[in-house]
Amino acid sequence: MLIDQRNILNRFAEHLTWATDVDIATAWATSNDGLRSLQQLNPSIRVRAVVGLWGNLTDPMTLQTLTEIGELRLVDASRRFHPKVFLFRGAGRIVAWIGSANFTSGGFGMNEEAMFETNDARPVAGWFDQLWNQCGPIGDHDIDEYAATRRRAPPLRSTPPLLPGATTATSNPAGILQEVADWRDYVDALEQCDRWWSMHSGRWSVLGELYSWSQTIQELHDVVVNRDWRSLDDHDCRRLLGLTPGELWWALLGRMRPSAMQSVFGDHLASIQEIVQRVAVEPESAFPSVAVRAYAQLKGLDGIGSGIATRLLTLARPDRFVSLNGASKAGLAASFAVAPSTLSQPQSYGRLLERVYDKAWYSDPRPVDAREETIRWMRTALLDCFVYEPKSAVV
Repeated sequence: MLIDQRNILNRFAEHLTWATDVDIATAWATSNDGLRSLQQLNPSIRVRAVVGLWGNLTDPMTLQTLTEIGELRLVDASRRFHPKVFLFRGAGRIVAWIGSANFTSGGFGMNEEAMFETNDARPVAGWFDQLWNQCGPIGDHDIDEYAATRRRAPPLRSTPPLLPGATTATSNPAGILQEVADWRDYVDALEQCDRWWSMHSGRWSVLGELYSWSQTIQELHDVVVNRDWRSLDDHDCRRLLGLTPGELWWALLGRMRPSAMQSVFGDHLASIQEIVQRVAVEPESAFPSVAVRAYAQLKGLDGIGSGIATRLLTLARPDRFVSLNGASKAGLAASFAVAPSTLSQPQSYGRLLERVYDKAWYSDPRPVDAREETIRWMRTALLDCFVYEPKSAVV
């Protein structure tokens, strides 16, 4: 059978219900919904992954995650490794996927993809086993060395094409947002906004796999939720706060002041992490009250203002929070009829969230494929792309 972006995530989840082993060969790997599914099932499924490093597109933190939920082997960056192969084994059967989808946010959500599924998978299994043996185990410092290489030579950015059905934006992003009524309008508005930022910033986009709001939300969500923050290196601490010189896309959702490093990673680190990670698993019915409470708790800690609090909370729950910072406050207040001077107050921020939740595009999302499922998951956080003003980015 043929699998495309409409059913790739659902089909992947179906196979995880019976598979005891999953093998992955992918040219690149980044944070994605398929990876999150495997994390949730660990250790019930044995995972083996062979990942390419060519072009430095692979995310080092994703490599680290793969070592934690299974076994990882790397293909040297000098080798133009380009396969996209997935094997599901268990219950006396083997199923193989072969096609275009990398194990990335694009391959498992944002791009148009096609994968061929076959039960005649033994030749594919033999190919994977041979590849696995060729690559050999990774060394203790291989991921760290790759991460350092990637920081020195980040992957090249390409401007994404205009998506099918999208129209070129004729007004600025804030104006686009005002025309949104239902879910279809919201998706179209994001596509227009994506094109607007790609054309006007020259540096980032909204929905692209690299240098985008989507990348920032997805990759940093996994850091915020799944890591012990005490184990993060300096670069990842700075990524969480948008403080990486030369990598300005991490500042989407707000760039904090340098003093935020001490405020977050100092004496209150354990309390901040506990509040943020607890919110990540709160049930839908707990909102917006739990959002107001978490916001108030964070702001009650020394050195934690609105910008830091809402950035971290938004990364934890991109479906429920929006980042409130110097780059977004005025636009959010105007778009949702809230006084900007009051948004630092938890109850006023709660009213802002309630007005977001009341919108039809928010309360009645109707995704039609894996890409729109990903958008649904971060639909509140993505409001930032409509109101972001780079000249006011520091908070």
